[in-house]
Amino acid sequence: MELVLFTAMDGLAAQIEQFRDVAVLAPSQLEQVNRLLEGAHAPDAIYLDDTRAAPLPDLWRTATLARRVGSRVLLNFAGTARSALNDAQGAGLPAISERDPAAVATWIGEQLSLRGGDGPRQCTVIAVGAAKGGIGKTFATCVLAEGVRRRGLRVLVWDSDISNPGLVPAFRIPSSAPSYLHLIQRGPAQWTASGIQPFIFRPDHTRGTSNGWGPIDFLIGSHAVARVENDVRLPDWQGFYQGAVGVEGYDIIIIDTPPDYLRRPYATHVLQMGGAVVLPTPPGARERMGVGHLLDHLRDHVPDALDRCALLFMEPERGVVATVSEVNSLFTRRYPQVGSLGVLPRAPRLASLADEHDGYVSMLDLGPHSPFAAAVHQVSDALCTRLGLTPRIPLPQSSFWERMHARWRGERGLVATA
Repeated sequence: MELVLFTAMDGLAAQIEQFRDVAVLAPSQLEQVNRLLEGAHAPDAIYLDDTRAAPLPDLWRTATLARRVGSRVLLNFAGTARSALNDAQGAGLPAISERDPAAVATWIGEQLSLRGGDGPRQCTVIAVGAAKGGIGKTFATCVLAEGVRRRGLRVLVWDSDISNPGLVPAFRIPSSAPSYLHLIQRGPAQWTASGIQPFIFRPDHTRGTSNGWGPIDFLIGSHAVARVENDVRLPDWQGFYQGAVGVEGYDIIIIDTPPDYLRRPYATHVLQMGGAVVLPTPPGARERMGVGHLLDHLRDHVPDALDRCALLFMEPERGVVATVSEVNSLFTRRYPQVGSLGVLPRAPRLASLADEHDGYVSMLDLGPHSPFAAAVHQVSDALCTRLGLTPRIPLPQSSFWERMHARWRGERGLVATA
């Protein structure tokens, strides 16, 4: 069953996800709901409430359209539209006045005869978000994926920035890798966990290892199909999200999101669905201003979920006078609910060596005892703690002599052993 939720009620979509055999779409605009209803395949049911402050006449027009195309209509008027509750019930529409997400989800399940699931899914979802390009979003996705896999966790990386798929060159993903954009073009009926499985790319160079590391697998929108005509509409992305997060076999899904967060509010959707957001935060003035704009957007749309956002600070580039501690203090005062994962130091030599390597090699392998590797492990550990993940491998440690020996050898000698 395909169910459209038009609501700003925090946690409702996550509650609905626990039912079996239901795909949830959560458009943020009533016009998007109308387009879904007018499409070739109308959804089976729609739920409308007044939490988004849409005018009552507009809600009625959408409900009328849904009934005309054969979609079931469920209404919840507990705020500004409460006066219309009796009219809705008199017209034969199922309607309640409730603001508790669990109670609303139970009522929706009863109305649509949805079956209960086997309990909450254990996979955790995080979105790596940014308000501008070039802020280090894809880099953060790479190091977080490598960091948590070395704790024994199984990782699925979803590249949602199809206009600039930086994960493709970063992980040396070949052009022959399957693209999930082809699956999106087939329509919502194919966006199930089983339908998505064949489009997951599992490269040999990020397989699980004998020392217990987990794998990194990928959902990729490749260069070959990332054209304007294949752009993913927000309702389609939201529908595909429901299937992707239901894929079994992973402890964590990391989504690299596009920077145009107003047109593609993927990070906002992840928060609305109970996930978390990581924001790379260089201390430069323009970069931190962009992070602030995105946090303001999240605070406006998901105000109760800011505690599931975390800043990932980055050591300032040469010439930047602001320090991480100063910028951290600014964000702490303005957004006290938002946490910090720590600081990633600059490692230009390791980054350059990784870029120039013939195949994929992680910066953590090129400098396993470097300050950069130590910081990545600490950041990954902080991420696991915030998300409630239980690593299967202890936090990697380097002895004093290993660090001194690596410093004496220099990073150049480590390339030969990578």
